[in-house]
Amino acid sequence: MEASRLAVRVPRTRAEEVRRMLLRQGLYDGSRSIVESGDSVLMPVLGYPQIGFEVVEADLPASKRPRPVSMRAAFDIVGDIAVLNDMDLSPEKAHELALEIVGRHRRVRTVLQKTAEVSGEERVASYRVVYGEADTETVHRESGCLFKLDVARTFFSPRLSGERLRVASQVGEGETVLDMFAGVGPFSIIIARRNPSATVYAVEKNPAAFKYLCENIELNKLRGRVKPFQGDAAQTVPALDTNFNRIIMNLPHSSTKYLPAAVEKAAEKATIHLYVVEDRKTPGSARQAVESSLRNLQIVGERTVKEVSPKALMRVYDIKVGGSSL
Repeated sequence: MEASRLAVRVPRTRAEEVRRMLLRQGLYDGSRSIVESGDSVLMPVLGYPQIGFEVVEADLPASKRPRPVSMRAAFDIVGDIAVLNDMDLSPEKAHELALEIVGRHRRVRTVLQKTAEVSGEERVASYRVVYGEADTETVHRESGCLFKLDVARTFFSPRLSGERLRVASQVGEGETVLDMFAGVGPFSIIIARRNPSATVYAVEKNPAAFKYLCENIELNKLRGRVKPFQGDAAQTVPALDTNFNRIIMNLPHSSTKYLPAAVEKAAEKATIHLYVVEDRKTPGSARQAVESSLRNLQIVGERTVKEVSPKALMRVYDIKVGGSSL
């Protein structure tokens, strides 16, 4: 996703406070205008600020003060590591951008450039070091939680911070939650921290991600409340000894093939959060998988989470077990 399409949705009453905060962090995009949206405003940003508000796509009108051309590239900050997402940048341009990022974000010690997209069963991308140390392990803070991870060996997206908060805010008293593709634990840990009566079962196949998942459970003092399981969800989930009130399926490129296994472990009236990648011109292809599942499911909500490429979107379907689809 291009940084020029990002905005933070902020309550109108806190707009000036957040604008000043973004200016201090070097993330306010002065080249675009703030736009009102109901009781909120959409505030243009250059990256993904960790300030607890939802980051969305928004085509905001240009302002009269364009930002430097060099900052138009999309980048993420994970802990003290910045990641340039444009794989077509020349080494010279990537280094120029790296210097500008380090100048604006003093905590950044390493800048990486992505050289290959996320792929394979372990969900990892490839990177090269553009600036700083070759050590790609870091600790990232999000929503009051700490996440230790290796950017080069695990999957972690700060772009999903708003989505993780959205799901965590829906978890009810005493829920038992299944995170089928947990990674280093962001969904699981944020849910458990924000909902002390909830118990989360976290399943992860990638050995490196599972190692960090276990470390992050300890780091956030959630032993016993987040239960880690290593293995492929196709084999691990059917063997679990409980049914779940809420199931998170964040494996967008292939989540639908695991839907029958999820439905079999869903309690009556459970909620499933199904993340998929769909063609932006014909969204809605996941409906067929939902409608052909083993039990009646009702799609109670759907939304675009982020842009994956110019042609593809990551979308989430919120599904209630029982009933018929909309």
